[in-house]
Amino acid sequence: MKNLKIIYKMKRIFILFMLSALFNKAMTQQASLTTQYDMVSSIQNPAYNGIHQSLRIDAISRVQWANFPGTPRYTCLSVQTPFSKDFAFGANFQSLKVGSFKVASPLNMNVFVGDIAYHKQIAKNVNVGVGLRFGLFSFNMQLSRLIADNSDDIAIGGNDYNINTPVVGGGVIIYGKNYYIGGAMPQYALINDQVLNNVNIGYNARSFYLLNGGYIFRVNNVWNIKTTFQTRYYKGLPIQADVNLYVINKELFSLGYGYRTSGSHAILSSIKVNEFFKVIYSFETGTVYNKNTPFVSNEFGLTYSFSQPNKQTIVVPRFY
Repeated sequence: MKNLKIIYKMKRIFILFMLSALFNKAMTQQASLTTQYDMVSSIQNPAYNGIHQSLRIDAISRVQWANFPGTPRYTCLSVQTPFSKDFAFGANFQSLKVGSFKVASPLNMNVFVGDIAYHKQIAKNVNVGVGLRFGLFSFNMQLSRLIADNSDDIAIGGNDYNINTPVVGGGVIIYGKNYYIGGAMPQYALINDQVLNNVNIGYNARSFYLLNGGYIFRVNNVWNIKTTFQTRYYKGLPIQADVNLYVINKELFSLGYGYRTSGSHAILSSIKVNEFFKVIYSFETGTVYNKNTPFVSNEFGLTYSFSQPNKQTIVVPRFY
C-alpha cells in the first residue's frame, strides 16, 4: 500500500465500519441493508416465501459508500417456490465484505438459510403467512493479513476473529390484494458473548427486528402508486426507518423516491424486461462522518418469476 492517501481513506472507512459493527454505534452495517427492501422481501421476512404462488429468484448487490475505497459490499441470492396450496420453501445466501487490501478483505460475513412458510386465507381479502428460518452464520475478521508500510501500524500483530454458528429466525405477514404488513426477526445467532481485547465480537451475530408495510393505490388499469415503509430496531440503537414512494406502470417500469431517517435520499427504479425478468437499480446519497462527508451508494438487482397459479389460491399482484 504505497499510496498514503488511499491508505488513509481505506483505514478511515474501515475504522468507521468497525466502530459501528463491533462497538454498537450508529451504522449497523453488519446486517443486510437495502434501499429497495420491498423487492427482496423474502430476505427480510421468511413468511414472504410463496406469497405469489410462483417460482421466484431474486439477486441483489449493493455497494455502500461507493465513492470510498474498501467500502461495504453486500450481495444476496434468494429463491422461493410453493410446493402445495398452503406451503412454500425458500432459501437465501447473503455475503458482506468490507475492505479492499492487498491480501484480503479484512471483514467477511456470510449467512446461508432455508425457510418454510405457511399461508392461509382467513377472510375476504385477508391472508396470513408465517415463516421459520434455519441456517448458518459465519463471521471472519482477518486483521493479521493486512499489510502496512509502517512498523507501528495497527495492522501489525492484528488479531483474527472467527464465528461459525447456527441461526434461526421467523416472521409473520398479513396481506391482501393491495396491502401488506409484516414483522420479522430475520436472524438470531445461537452464540454466547465472546469478548476479546475488550470487544464483544459475538455482538456481530446478534438479531435485529423489522416491521414492513405497504399499500398500492390503483389509478387505472395501467398505472399504480405504491407506498412502503420499513422500520429496523437493533438492540441499544435508535429505531431507523425507510419510506419509499413509487409510480408503477404495471406492464413496463417503476420509478420512485426513498427517504431514510439517517438523512439519505434515493432514486428507485425497475424495468420489466419480459414476463419473467425484472431489472432493479437504485442510487442513494447522503452524508457520513458526522454529516460532513457526502457518499453515494448503488444497488443492482434482478428478479426472475415464473407463475404457476393455483386456481384455489388467491395470487396477489407482484408489486411487493
